[in-house]
Amino acid sequence: VGDLSVVRTNAEGVSSTTHGYSISGATVPGASTNTIDKFPFATDTNASDVGDITEVVIGSSGHSSTVFGYRSGGDTGPARTNTIDKFPFATDTNATDVGDLTAARSFSAGIQH
Repeated sequence: VGDLSVVRTNAEGVSSTTHGYSISGATVPGASTNTIDKFPFATDTNASDVGDITEVVIGSSGHSSTVFGYRSGGDTGPARTNTIDKFPFATDTNATDVGDLTAARSFSAGIQH
């Protein structure tokens, strides 16, 4: 029904009530992206690049509240990270670093509110 803006694997997913988001991921062996893609649930169309997370990672966890998307942890290549990023569903903008996990981790489960 559509394509992401960047071909990737190991991406994270979050959702608002109207849109799905695909975050970061591996683009080719040894390379990753920090892209936040957004696509509507109501129509079949390609995703749009609407912002960036604060780090280039794979294997983060995606989390959703009713108004924000979150990305936590992940693998930067040389090391795991403990960063928590947040971005609003209401506007298309870059994520901001809002805190840290208690330990650096990657490929863990996400949650949704």
